Amino acid sequence: MTFLKKPLPILGLIILGYAIIHVPLIFSGFGEPDGWRTGLAALGWGKGLGYEPSRFPGFPVVELTYGVIAEFSPWESLWIYTNLSTLILTLVGIYFYYQIVLYHKISHPLTTVLLLYFIPAVFVNASSSMDYLWTITFILIAYWSLLQKRPTIGGIFLGFSIGARLTTGIFLLPFLLFLVLNPKIFPQKNAIRNIIRFVSSALIISVICYSPLIIKYYLGFLNTLYPHRDFLRSGYYVMQMIFGLPGSICLIVFIVIKRKGLIQWNWELSLWGLIIAAYLILFLVKPEKVEYLMPMFPFAVLWIARWLNRKNITIFTSLVIFNNILSFLVFQPEPEGLKMNWIAKGITYQKYVSYQNYLQDTRFLIQYPYLPDSVVVVAWREAGVGYLLELPFYQARKDELLKNRIVFSHNSGKQWRKNTYLVQGSHREKRGDPSLGNVVIVYPPSTL
Repeated sequence: MTFLKKPLPILGLIILGYAIIHVPLIFSGFGEPDGWRTGLAALGWGKGLGYEPSRFPGFPVVELTYGVIAEFSPWESLWIYTNLSTLILTLVGIYFYYQIVLYHKISHPLTTVLLLYFIPAVFVNASSSMDYLWTITFILIAYWSLLQKRPTIGGIFLGFSIGARLTTGIFLLPFLLFLVLNPKIFPQKNAIRNIIRFVSSALIISVICYSPLIIKYYLGFLNTLYPHRDFLRSGYYVMQMIFGLPGSICLIVFIVIKRKGLIQWNWELSLWGLIIAAYLILFLVKPEKVEYLMPMFPFAVLWIARWLNRKNITIFTSLVIFNNILSFLVFQPEPEGLKMNWIAKGITYQKYVSYQNYLQDTRFLIQYPYLPDSVVVVAWREAGVGYLLELPFYQARKDELLKNRIVFSHNSGKQWRKNTYLVQGSHREKRGDPSLGNVVIVYPPSTL
């Protein structure tokens, strides 16, 4: 049983198992609608149309990488290869996170790794075509490089992280303080040189990454604001997509009964706390997707792992993993609105089904027999419809739609055709609602 006492072989089994259980998700399309928009950007590059960001302010490291993949992969299944590239990068991140946990001498390293990578928001995006896990992996490599006294390498990977998601530029401040206030790792006499090496390498790489956008839009691509979500809704999704209801309750109980050991300030907790605080402030300003908080997750988990003993963190991790299988107090969309279920299938299964439904719905919407001169309001399914219509397989149908003046629109504010179709589930429409007038509601398979 000596093998079981060696953490590295067990880590290898964890990495292998993690890869295997993500195989079904790899074949489920690009993931969420923004993933399909990223796929559209990659397809444009693969077709030789140049680089156009999937959405502003742009995610060039991911979009351009997928574009290169699109040059060599079949477009009908491009998501398999883009999802696989994310999964491979995620597995690299697992290895570096394990090394970071060992560096900080946390007594339960494998449990700490499992806790981070089985957080539902992390787990479901570990094999999607979104940028979230790219960002996390680059941040982890940057942090590991700083711990190894390599500021230039750290800056390079922070630059790649910024190139994958602009908001990770927030890490410049805590990492700079790490360089200055850690004399045991970075001697004060070399502080200025280390700062210059770190900052210059981060800025050079990030500017190179965004140069296609800077050349085309100057700084206009930075003017991106999203409508605010209400805090109640955002808070609900934070609970479900991070620790789940049982895990959240468990964490609150631990805070109450073990609060004395929660905060013991040292350079580690100061750095992690600054990162967590920066992202929480950003989220409070713009309470959008839970996934926007993900770059802070590795450091929040490090804090928890430093605080809880082996028994308590094992209980907590088990509850978080269980949330992927079975969830509680879940609101699910129904044809007539939201329905609350006390117990439902886990977050991971729900996401898998939603990705499958998205792909199935878009295929259905393309083939639906619309009347000529129509607008079809498809909302978040627009990216999927747009992607499939660019494929050679749907070229005949695309020509037919154009010939009959049938267009797909994101919202109902662009009803410039004789006939209007609303896709059920995309809006707050209700069956038989008289306010809709002559609008036809289309029911894709996922809403039946």
